[in-house]
Amino acid sequence: MEVLEHGNEDEQSAKELAIAVGEALNKAYPDHPWVVGFQGGHIVVKHLAIEDAVHDAIGKRGFSAALPYARLATHAQVTASAIDMGGRLLEQFRLPRGKWDGRDPIVPGYYNRGTPFKRKGLQ
Repeated sequence: MEVLEHGNEDEQSAKELAIAVGEALNKAYPDHPWVVGFQGGHIVVKHLAIEDAVHDAIGKRGFSAALPYARLATHAQVTASAIDMGGRLLEQFRLPRGKWDGRDPIVPGYYNRGTPFKRKGLQ
C-alpha cells in the first residue's frame, strides 16, 4: 500500500484510519483495486473497476462510497463497517466477495444518465 499524500498533523488520525481500512479491505477482498482516502469526516472508498464502469454508463467520474467515521467510536468499528460496505458494493456490481477474479463489474440498470448516485445508499 502506498500513501499518496501525508497531510498535516491534524489529519494524521484520519490517515491512519484510512490506511487501516485499506488494509482490511485488501485482506477481506484480495486483488480488488481499492483506493481509500479521507475527506470531511468520511473515509472515501473507491473500487477503480467500478468507477470506470459507472463512468462508461453515465459519463461521470468520481464514483465512490463514503463512510462517516465520526459516527463510529473505534477503529475496529470503522474497519468492520468498511468491510461490510465494500462487500455490499461488490455485490451490487456483481463482483465476488473474496478474491477478485478480474471480471468486469456489471452496472445496475437504474444507473443511467440522469440517475443520481445516491440510489441504493451509495455516494
